Amino acid sequence: MNKKVLITNVKSRENVKKILNEIKPHKIVIISSRKIKFTDFDMEMENIRVKEDFETIIHEFNGILNPEDDFVIVIKPDKVGIYLLWLAQINLINPTYIMASGDIEQIPIAESSLLKGKESEILKLADCHGFIDPISINKEFGIKEEEAKKYLDSLSKKRILKFIETKEFKVGDEKKHPYYATGLLEKVKDLQDFYVLTSLGRIMLYVILTGQ
Repeated sequence: MNKKVLITNVKSRENVKKILNEIKPHKIVIISSRKIKFTDFDMEMENIRVKEDFETIIHEFNGILNPEDDFVIVIKPDKVGIYLLWLAQINLINPTYIMASGDIEQIPIAESSLLKGKESEILKLADCHGFIDPISINKEFGIKEEEAKKYLDSLSKKRILKFIETKEFKVGDEKKHPYYATGLLEKVKDLQDFYVLTSLGRIMLYVILTGQ
């Protein structure tokens, strides 16, 4: 019988307890840059201490992968977590979860093909300007705003972008875009949506920028 092995970089006892209640593994492996002080969970538990560099983490990670076991990964989006996500992508480990602000949710792992074409470029633009919206996409890539909104909706459903604000402009208002002016609004009122990268979005951007 295969063992379900949880690999995580989550170090908070309460958060680990929450993960264990949901995942129900046979063994837990915590990969972290510091020693874990709790060992009182009723299961096999291993704490692998690593330096925060990719070479050390990939060495330790590959050392615990046993083809006879089933692996689940829960990632806290810090530096070690980014490397673990990278390794999860390479090894196609499903299910993989992200834990941010105490909440755990599954994220899709599909090699490096989660984002293709313009989606990758949109993420880079969002990171560059600190936000993204249909106007930005139209200005940078020449994509019509209606089509740009579909890209944003798709990325939001993947939890890579998060909607943060709708600003209403009325006829006669001067529309002050966050990084360029668009002039007076001459027709009906307009609503402008703004989006920012989520923690998952920043991890995926890192994966893109490192060529994975």
